[in-house]
Amino acid sequence: MPPKLTSTLATLGTENDPELLEEALRVIGGSWAELPRVRLSAETTIDVSEMAESALQVCLATFLGDPRSPLIVTWPADRVAARLTSEKLISAIDDLWYPAMDDLVVISTAGDHVTVLVLDHEEELTVTRLQ
Repeated sequence: MPPKLTSTLATLGTENDPELLEEALRVIGGSWAELPRVRLSAETTIDVSEMAESALQVCLATFLGDPRSPLIVTWPADRVAARLTSEKLISAIDDLWYPAMDDLVVISTAGDHVTVLVLDHEEELTVTRLQ
């Protein structure tokens, strides 16, 4: 878990919400064990290990769309989930995801499909659109 995650979330105007964690689990198939299967059908896979923070922010903005759209943002290993706008997530990504340590799973239900974006501890970004 990123250091001071609770206080960072509070600064962003949100907090851990166990119901959002359960909603995220439902979206991916009921268990975190399903996440690798979801990621196998990713339409985009990007190595972000050499990206500067600004480049990662641009990349995330490309896939997350409307900066005001609400997202479910989860840290599966820590069983933490919060609702953030894509704008807040992108602006605070340096405080919300620690490369080589954290897996961050972001779910967007905006539009006519569900998008599952994963930034993993191996510094790989995958984007999967579910029907």
